[in-house]
Amino acid sequence: MPAADPITATLNEPQMHAVNHTDGPLLILAGAGSGKTRALTHRIARLMQDGVPPWQILAVTFTNKAANEMKTRIRNMLYITDPTPFDSPFGLANKQSRLPVMGTFHSVCARILRRDIEHLGRDRSFVIYDADDQEKLVKQTLKEMGIDEKELKSRAVLGAIGRCKSEALGPKEAAAQAATERTRQIACAYVLYQKALRDHNALDFDDLILETVRLFTEVPDILARYQKTWRYINVDEYQDTNHAQYLLISLLARAHRNLCVIGDPDQSIYAFRGADIRNILEFEKEYPGAVRIKLEQNYRSTQPILRAANAIIKPNPNRPEKEMWTERSDGPKPVLSNVADGQCEAREAVRKAELLRTQGMRLNDQVVLYRTNAQSRLFEEACMRAGIPYRIVGGLKFYARKEVKDVLAYLHAILNPDDTVSLLRILNVPSRKIGLTTVGALQAHASAHNLTLWETLREAQKIDLNEGVRNRITAFVALIETYRTKAQREVAAELCGHLLHATGMEQWLRDDSEEGETRWENVQELLSVMRKYDALPPLLSLTSFLEEAALVSEVDKLDEAHDDALTLMTLHLCKGLEFKSVSICGCEEGVFPHGNALFDRAQMEEERRLLYVGMTRAMTHLTIFSARSRMLWGENKANEPSRFLLDLPDDAVERRSDDVLSAFAWAAGRGGASLASERGTGTAEPARIGELHVAFNQDLDAGGDATNQETLAEGTRVMHPAFGTGTIVELRGDIADIRFDSGEKKSFALSIAPLKPV
Repeated sequence: MPAADPITATLNEPQMHAVNHTDGPLLILAGAGSGKTRALTHRIARLMQDGVPPWQILAVTFTNKAANEMKTRIRNMLYITDPTPFDSPFGLANKQSRLPVMGTFHSVCARILRRDIEHLGRDRSFVIYDADDQEKLVKQTLKEMGIDEKELKSRAVLGAIGRCKSEALGPKEAAAQAATERTRQIACAYVLYQKALRDHNALDFDDLILETVRLFTEVPDILARYQKTWRYINVDEYQDTNHAQYLLISLLARAHRNLCVIGDPDQSIYAFRGADIRNILEFEKEYPGAVRIKLEQNYRSTQPILRAANAIIKPNPNRPEKEMWTERSDGPKPVLSNVADGQCEAREAVRKAELLRTQGMRLNDQVVLYRTNAQSRLFEEACMRAGIPYRIVGGLKFYARKEVKDVLAYLHAILNPDDTVSLLRILNVPSRKIGLTTVGALQAHASAHNLTLWETLREAQKIDLNEGVRNRITAFVALIETYRTKAQREVAAELCGHLLHATGMEQWLRDDSEEGETRWENVQELLSVMRKYDALPPLLSLTSFLEEAALVSEVDKLDEAHDDALTLMTLHLCKGLEFKSVSICGCEEGVFPHGNALFDRAQMEEERRLLYVGMTRAMTHLTIFSARSRMLWGENKANEPSRFLLDLPDDAVERRSDDVLSAFAWAAGRGGASLASERGTGTAEPARIGELHVAFNQDLDAGGDATNQETLAEGTRVMHPAFGTGTIVELRGDIADIRFDSGEKKSFALSIAPLKPV
């Protein structure tokens, strides 16, 4: 009896079809847990087994880990020993390679440019700038332009340049599209930034792809050489490619059209990074006659979990139809747990982890997922109180984040100005132009006269320093002394709120970048913690809060002491992972879906995909939490459960609540139009009304002034409780665009926004 073919022996029928289709364009729609990597790896092995030289095959992955896993599998499958390493030169001169070229877009493009960038007039010894290098260069560029950092933040400029590059827009194209003074400044900075990179013989990460596209476009002979080299091209996670990556692959595949792309439109969740879902949705339009294969058998989750996940993703429009299924028919139903508030949610999630551990499931096999980093704090505290070790993936622990530590250092210095470590941390935060040279002079004076740093700062006028520096130090001392007095009569949250305003911390942290918004959200979350101590006397309020913060931060050591730990992470980071038990938290309107998506159809569809991704990480146990009220970003909000939960059939989930009236609440939510489900009375949910970008957290007030729409017009001056005074610059039905005196421009729905004419 002949031995089974090692390439196809373990495959199901659709996987086998994908593996055996070797010539012509191929679209593999691979659902969550469907063996995507196996199908792609076995397809490459089939090409090699059929006689295609390894050097004529290119596989592009999104992580080096994925590329290395594929290489290992191919070596084992085809019994390849001592293969030529990927880091060696490749291309026409590397026909002895026993493995295909496999790597990320950036690694492949870097090697192309190392070999051929001289055709663009560049030196192949270029350096690659990391994020810190890039930010320093942008700061230098803005300084040359005479633009103050407060006016235009370097991170915001860098983010805008990155978006341009992901869309394959060079400086000239960006300048041509600039329509406002701000975008013209960014376009000018882009020009100077690129010139500086060239002067330094450097490329940033986005340049690696964009310059390769330019090389192929401007030097056709080079493109032809690589087209001849790589006759078979395979791209993993195609739904996550941006426009520049799309252009690169399209150019390479143009000659032979042997392009296999694999991915899942239902798992496209990185639009904020420039990913364009149209690349996979429109693949068959670009390649007429392309074969489409769907991988729908799931090898990860139970059927009850898949049934719920299928119901969640089904309402998204324009998605290729597929229905995930599994042979694992048995398993507990997903649980929808409605709890009183965020603290209850954290306790219940941790209690669930404890219970499963007593039943034999390791903490390593469990995860808690949330929409934003700011939500992690409650889960960290709940783990600490329960004595459960935890790890945070992809980010610092809440109390270890720089912006949080900066605020805590201010409060420590106010409580105890002899705390030299805290003083050193905040002396130039936000920037007071007190540099390292000045700090060195202060420390030398303190040593010479046997003074503490605080005592030294208080007599700065006696020290041989620049007069401007002395005055800034004196102002800092006055600030601390003022707030030492305030601490006698203001509780921690009130004191900290006033301090943040006095120091300009908000403007410093919020730099018009996504990271800046996250930093400020974390500070607001810190204020939420302080409010627990509002009922205590002022000084006791401050000391009690700082003790709690110090205690919770001690849990950082648990990662070192325990291998087995509960994983905490945002939903965006969980893609590609799997856990026996998954808890998805914060499934409420304005939290998940995030408030930024409430009036933007494309963003709302991505939020739905994000929930689908989270649900399909679960192998056996899935719990979805919603809270009736939540303290988040400094405000206590009572939000309805996420609209997505309305799409779950009653018999597909188990509903639990700590509120006896919750069953009636669920019934009202499903039968009424409170969440405006598109499947209900015909009322369109907000996400369906068009491509609008309406400001989140508008302090909704059902009892507000219903005459807003009649009394407000373009040019009207209005007051908003959060954003201050501004002018209506445009009205589009119920939507008003308002330019605030601070310079911010936001859009509001007049029917719900708390706007008052002034």
